[in-house]
Amino acid sequence: MFGHMKVATCAIILLAAASLLPTLLVDIPAMADYLNHLARMYVLTDAGTPNENPYYEVTFVLYPNLAMDLIVPQLARFMEVESATRFFFFGSQLLVVTGAIAIEWTIKRRQEIAAFAALLALQSMPFSYGFTNFEFGLGVALFGIASWMAFEHYKWHVRLATHALFVCALFLAHFFALGVYGLVVGIYELRRMFVDRFDPGRATATVMMLAGPVLILMLILGATGGAIGATGNEWAFGWKPLWFALSLNGYNVMLSAASMTTLLVLLGYLSITGKLELSGAGKWIGVGFLIAFISIPFKLFGARMADIRIIPAALLILPAFLSVRPAKQPISFPGIVVSTLVVLNAGYTAYVWLSYRSDYVEMKASFALLRPSSFILVGDSRTGEVSSTLLTDAPMYRAPTLAVHYAKAFVSSLYTIAGAEPIEVRSDLKHLEVSTATESYTPPSLTTLRALAYGQDVPDAPHYLRNWKRDFQYVYLLGGHTENALPGVLEELARHRRFTLYIIKR
Repeated sequence: MFGHMKVATCAIILLAAASLLPTLLVDIPAMADYLNHLARMYVLTDAGTPNENPYYEVTFVLYPNLAMDLIVPQLARFMEVESATRFFFFGSQLLVVTGAIAIEWTIKRRQEIAAFAALLALQSMPFSYGFTNFEFGLGVALFGIASWMAFEHYKWHVRLATHALFVCALFLAHFFALGVYGLVVGIYELRRMFVDRFDPGRATATVMMLAGPVLILMLILGATGGAIGATGNEWAFGWKPLWFALSLNGYNVMLSAASMTTLLVLLGYLSITGKLELSGAGKWIGVGFLIAFISIPFKLFGARMADIRIIPAALLILPAFLSVRPAKQPISFPGIVVSTLVVLNAGYTAYVWLSYRSDYVEMKASFALLRPSSFILVGDSRTGEVSSTLLTDAPMYRAPTLAVHYAKAFVSSLYTIAGAEPIEVRSDLKHLEVSTATESYTPPSLTTLRALAYGQDVPDAPHYLRNWKRDFQYVYLLGGHTENALPGVLEELARHRRFTLYIIKR
């Protein structure tokens, strides 16, 4: 499909360089949740030092979402926290690409299309939104899947030891990544049970081997007081077709939809013309992914976009089970199409990230205007209803959380979700904490802040906002500047393109 081996290898190297270069060009990748992760890394690293934040406590228990929380503070011993976090993210990207290649090499003993698919997946919505623990965990899961298949004919104790090692690593890294690993390996073995001659003894041993390490870890989790995420699941069945169309790029709706449409048309054409075929195991795994995508809620254990994460997982794994007819020309038309999609999506991501460099510099500079150890409320300058966006304004939503380090401040939008992050708000400040069961970390709109400031009743307002004029000292309004935002209540301190800083008048 992609021409001669040498040409394909050169193309992969060039595309990989284009896809990974943005991470090396910026200090802070412009991803919504990445800023929050970076702020948490500062809290963890500063704990026990003179620069410790006075409002947050580190509470390490067994959470299945600890990849960067365990790794980055160790890296920060040798480099700046900001660099260590970016290094972790870069390593996660490498894991995803090389893991997809590892599965295909294990199955085919050659590289065909997995690398191209992996590079396209790098800009997918879950990754571009900054779900770094999931990305790292998924990269580890890909190598786990490859090892399970590679050791298919090894002694049982070798397979069990390798499987247990990956289960432990994935359990600590990210629970959803462990789920992807279990789904693929489980379906792969289930097909072997039914397609081959069914052996009850072998089937029982396989099930015990797969489930044993997970059950042991779950028992340890319960015994140590650990947790898996937070409470509260949300279903959004009507949005699933739209999520599928918008899954390839988290910054541009049209580019994502056009990329997915082009990819589906290309795959359909190759299938109809007999140039592309999905193996039997691939069909079983593909159906498993489809069922998982349909049945998993949008918000699972307090983690949003749970169902959307199935899409990049499928894009990384299924190409290994696709067989293609090699094209005669050095570079085939399908190869050019996929390479173009990779370049376009990576290029747009680079454009967005580079455009945010000055905004993050301005945000850091604004922290010098804050009194140390102050209380900061983060809101949205728009007066209409504010909802989480997947477009280019999302990377600013969590930028004020960096004040937990630069100003030792309390910030309303810093994630402190029990069962997901190893930090929590000090016990006497729980009234300022977001209740993830009924509330959202989405910055409240200016309309909501105005209504509460003037004593109006807002039934659906989060509880931490009820007395925001009393409880907070500064307000960051994200988005374009609004003249006379709250006369008599807010006094402007700094105005920039993507945010305005105010002090609350007493």
